[in-house]
Amino acid sequence: MLENYLKIAFRNLLKHKSYTFINIVGLALGITCCALILLYVHHELSYDRFHDKAEDIYRLTVTFDRDGQKNTESIMAAPIGPALKAEYAEIL
Repeated sequence: MLENYLKIAFRNLLKHKSYTFINIVGLALGITCCALILLYVHHELSYDRFHDKAEDIYRLTVTFDRDGQKNTESIMAAPIGPALKAEYAEIL
């Protein structure tokens, strides 16, 4: 029974070549896009994981109000690191 289904499917693929081409190209593009998205997500999640203490890395942000809109940025002044280290004993 499965052999019969495969024969019919193969005959239809040969009979409708343009439709077959469109389907195969669409499937290939879909798989390619999915693979690229997975690679991008993997890269984003592995950011800064090469450090020995990667779980102890934090990001400092500042939130400010400009023209009625709240903005968050991660730009900090250079002396903030030593100042935090001097003030908090938990920072190594």
